[in-house]
Amino acid sequence: MQAVRMGNGLSLGVAVSLALAGGAIWSEPVKAAGFYIQEQSVSGLGRAFAGDAAIASDASTIFFNPAGMTYLSGPEVQVAVHLLVPKADARNSHSRATTPGTLGHPLPYEGGNGGNPYDPTPVPNFFYARPFNDQLWYGFGITAPFGLANTYDKDFFARYDSTETALKVINFQPSVAYQVNERFSVGFGLDIQYADATLKNAIPDPTRPGGPSVDTDGEVSLEADSWDYGFNLGVMFQPTQDTRLGVHYRQGIDHTLDGKARITAPNFSTPNPLLPAPGSISSEGGEAALHLPDILTLGLMHRLDDRWILLGQYSWFRWSNFDEIRVKFDTLRPDNVTEQNYKDAWAVSIGAEYRLDDRWTLRGGLQYDRTPTQDNFRTTRTPDGDRTWFSFGASYQRGPHWGVDLAYTYIDIGKESLRLTRPFFEDTPVATEVDINGTTRGHVHILAAALRYHF
Repeated sequence: MQAVRMGNGLSLGVAVSLALAGGAIWSEPVKAAGFYIQEQSVSGLGRAFAGDAAIASDASTIFFNPAGMTYLSGPEVQVAVHLLVPKADARNSHSRATTPGTLGHPLPYEGGNGGNPYDPTPVPNFFYARPFNDQLWYGFGITAPFGLANTYDKDFFARYDSTETALKVINFQPSVAYQVNERFSVGFGLDIQYADATLKNAIPDPTRPGGPSVDTDGEVSLEADSWDYGFNLGVMFQPTQDTRLGVHYRQGIDHTLDGKARITAPNFSTPNPLLPAPGSISSEGGEAALHLPDILTLGLMHRLDDRWILLGQYSWFRWSNFDEIRVKFDTLRPDNVTEQNYKDAWAVSIGAEYRLDDRWTLRGGLQYDRTPTQDNFRTTRTPDGDRTWFSFGASYQRGPHWGVDLAYTYIDIGKESLRLTRPFFEDTPVATEVDINGTTRGHVHILAAALRYHF
């Protein structure tokens, strides 16, 4: 791959692709595996999203299966917020740098474990559903189906992979549903999305004797955004009065993020006319593709009696379409490609609901969620691993109009390896290679509340 230079030496193409790549910039360890945010329903969270494609218990069915609007008791508006309290723990394990300053030998470099990069983060959503007539419904949802915000300590051992990542994807979803007969309904939604990303990572000083140091590091900072659209559709089938099946498909939208990279050169310990001036700043515009995954979900609801409901769900994620980050520049420079090598993944959940009385409903659920990341590609932007969810929740109905949903979830994120190689200043006399080695694991607490109003 041909590198693109800034000034007399710094490879802008490599720097930009590193900022974009870092292992799925579009990912987050506090949601579903990969970077999909399941937290779009408080009642669903309380049962670990078991049966959400089939149960249609409130207006949040617009997101999980719009066909479910035909099973609502009447017009409804819902506002909700999920407070995510994540923790990630990255540990260094013999990370090395090979630079002219190390005389070409791989030597350890200074760096800590980065601290917990996450702050408590609220994820809000809004849904409105209303019938045209007895068979035709329309609705609208505002959600954040993908997102990320993390910042590591300045001396993080993997700072040459990432120091800060922020992504938000806002989805506007007008939807319709039609009840074909008493057993069969269909639904369709248009997904209009805005994506915005800010990405940063450090650049090592190749000239420092003994290896790079945080005091002389440079930085890549990238900002980019995009508008694009896709669709989702679903069906619900009720073979008996007590059993309902739901199938939902969400198209993986292909965004083209347009933005600019700002590069601050390291404070070179040994200035060289072949290198940019120490601390100098340069920038260049470009674009990169973001391929979101197709998602197919199968849901099941079965009513045992007047009080108990059993639920199950299986979701499949076509993460394999996120195989690379390809950066195209505004100039005629060659594309810069960084491999991601995501694999397809799946999640399975089971849950139950118990109607305590006319006002209170209790629920709980378990979910197992496979990560799409793979060894040798997993990064500190996505310290991701397989997850196990433990959820419970409750709903309170105050009269015919007002209702409240509450939920709590604990997610255990399995321990995984970090094994990455990050090149800098390729094809120059100061070519540098950083081998990042370590482990990562984490957990998440989620608290959620929703307010519903039935017209």
